[in-house]
Amino acid sequence: MNKRYTYKEIFFSLVILLISVLPVAGQEAETEYEHRTFQFTFLFPPLSTNGINNINCINDFSINPFIGLSGGVGAFEAAGFINIDRKNVTGIQVAGFGNTVGDYVNGVQAAGFYNVNGTFMEGVQAAGFINVAGSDVRGVQAAGFINFTGRKLNGVQAAGFMNIAGETATSAQAAGFGNVSVSGSADFQASGFFNVATEVEGAQIAGFVNVAGKVKGVQIAGFINICDSIEGAPIGFISIVKQNGYRRLEISVSEIQYLNLSYKMGVKELYTIYSFGKPFGDRSRWMYGAGLGTELDLSDRLLLNIEGTVHQELWVANPEINRFLYIDRVNLYSTAKFIFAWKTNSRASLHLGPTFNVGVSGDDTNSIISDHELIAPYSFLKFRSPFNNTTTQIWFGFQGGIRF
Repeated sequence: MNKRYTYKEIFFSLVILLISVLPVAGQEAETEYEHRTFQFTFLFPPLSTNGINNINCINDFSINPFIGLSGGVGAFEAAGFINIDRKNVTGIQVAGFGNTVGDYVNGVQAAGFYNVNGTFMEGVQAAGFINVAGSDVRGVQAAGFINFTGRKLNGVQAAGFMNIAGETATSAQAAGFGNVSVSGSADFQASGFFNVATEVEGAQIAGFVNVAGKVKGVQIAGFINICDSIEGAPIGFISIVKQNGYRRLEISVSEIQYLNLSYKMGVKELYTIYSFGKPFGDRSRWMYGAGLGTELDLSDRLLLNIEGTVHQELWVANPEINRFLYIDRVNLYSTAKFIFAWKTNSRASLHLGPTFNVGVSGDDTNSIISDHELIAPYSFLKFRSPFNNTTTQIWFGFQGGIRF
């Protein structure tokens, strides 16, 4: 069955064809361009004051109520729908739908949907949907959906969804979903989901994940940071630093727990702690927690770890309930640790040190677990809040063990 195309479909197909092939075709051979002060296109090319020669004319001022087609712009161009320029644009280019330029833009491009440049952009590119620069960008790209720079970005990319740059230098990328820098050094990346960069000198901030080669600065992620090396600090739920990272497994005891297993990851300057342990009391009672720490070298063999952790009571396979894991109330154990460690070899160390502890226990009269012990074995300060039915205890303790 043969489909019959309407004039409207044919017209817009030709427009899309012009947008896609004209910038490439314009670079195939050197063309002599005429200079004109002003041109006006009545509806679409070649119905213009430049006639059929409009593609070979560079106009200082170009007004196109619907579609404009010219060799270039020297000062200002505006179109109700689309501007198409075979070579360069200097000044301001404004379109209701899109701007297409075969070579570079030096100035401002603003469109309701898209801006496309064959080579570099110096100035500002602003579009409701997408900006594309085939080569370098020196300035600002701002789009509702995506910005793309084929080569070097030296400036700012801001998009509602994603920014992509072939190379970054003295730059910032901010996107609602993700930023990608294929090479070069990014000063700043911020996104709602992910950032990817070869190098970062500044900050990577993402709601979910940051990935980088070499980082000089800070990585902050809602879930995971990954990098080859870092001069600075990664902050996140999981931080994986391949070359100069800090990764330790620790087995310890304290006045609260007769067995605690901790894993530490990040860098020596700032690492994340995850732990799970067995406190004294009911055999079904366990504790899980997390925190932050830093490690200082006091000598070749002596270390000092300053850490802060928070643990919560957890019931595991308690016979009084029909769940394997159960939390029936707030029962927190927060501690500040000052732990001295002695290296026994390049990896293992023995550690021991004092702790300052605060326990906050809530009452739950509806709990089906009968054994409600306070965490603290003793306290030098204890008080009960009349507002939220909690008991707070403060005491000093210790921690000792082995670290690998």
